[in-house]
Amino acid sequence: MMTPSPMLFVAILATTVLFGASDLIMLPHSGVTVSPSNAVDVTIAMSMAVFYYIAARMIRARLPFVPNQWRSIVNRIAAALGNIGAFLMLFIPFSVVSCLFMYLAAATRRPLVDSYLAAADASLGFDWPRVLAFVNAFPSISATLVFCYAALGYQVPIVVLLHSIMDRRERVLEFTALVAISLLTTEVIMLAFPAIGPYAFHKPDPASFTHFTAVGVSHLSTIAALHSQAPLEFLVTKTVGLTCFPSFHTALGIIIVYCLRRTVLVIPAAFINAIMIVSTIPEGGHYLIDVVAGAMVAAGSILAVRIIRAYEQAQTDSAARIGSETA
Repeated sequence: MMTPSPMLFVAILATTVLFGASDLIMLPHSGVTVSPSNAVDVTIAMSMAVFYYIAARMIRARLPFVPNQWRSIVNRIAAALGNIGAFLMLFIPFSVVSCLFMYLAAATRRPLVDSYLAAADASLGFDWPRVLAFVNAFPSISATLVFCYAALGYQVPIVVLLHSIMDRRERVLEFTALVAISLLTTEVIMLAFPAIGPYAFHKPDPASFTHFTAVGVSHLSTIAALHSQAPLEFLVTKTVGLTCFPSFHTALGIIIVYCLRRTVLVIPAAFINAIMIVSTIPEGGHYLIDVVAGAMVAAGSILAVRIIRAYEQAQTDSAARIGSETA
């Protein structure tokens, strides 16, 4: 079994600090203001995280007084609470600063790259408006795509809960690091190559997406306000996804399947997320090239984490070898 990685822990903290520092630099040059109510929301959320962690410590302190037949169950509950608390204490600050960075990255007047993204789709032989209309003509397929797209939001807590209950804190840390690295990569690319998405670029006939929800266009009003540099109040509890290129849904779907490897959930997760990745085009409002780039982000993030783990293992093996030689 893997042990929790100190370097992955440092990577998560470093990513959080990098986002936070970038926010402080970019915020004065935008029309974005941070609502004071964010402090209240974050305080409440962090209090819950600390509660989980303290509850786990208190339960474990009372473990010697628990009857033997219940001790294993109580210990498993304590482990789950502690792991969830540790995850939330890392994830909540990271989520806040990364969401703010996403808004600040979108607050740009630089030229959009949608024409290049559409051209990339065309070079791959992919006609986005035609595909949208074709899929929309089959209500059952459209409904399946909509369902699988929305299902991604439920999979994040499932990954955390599963590994927390099984007391695999190293897997929880790995998942958190993968999300941090992939989101940092995604948002840096978003900052460098701003886009608004194929719904705004192609302007398809409304009749061609009647069986899809408004997810693919829900970001347009916010991006328009940010592009105009008009005053906009940032509320972390009411953020909408603004990342058009690359597709973070695609990256996260692949990462979730990877983090569920060697569990009973890996096959259903792979099946649902394969459909979800397809749904990012009509439902999420992404170009095909967005999906390709999102997959590359996921692959790069997984490779980075595996390199870190391999380096740590090599250091551990080297220290053990030196120790045995000097004993």
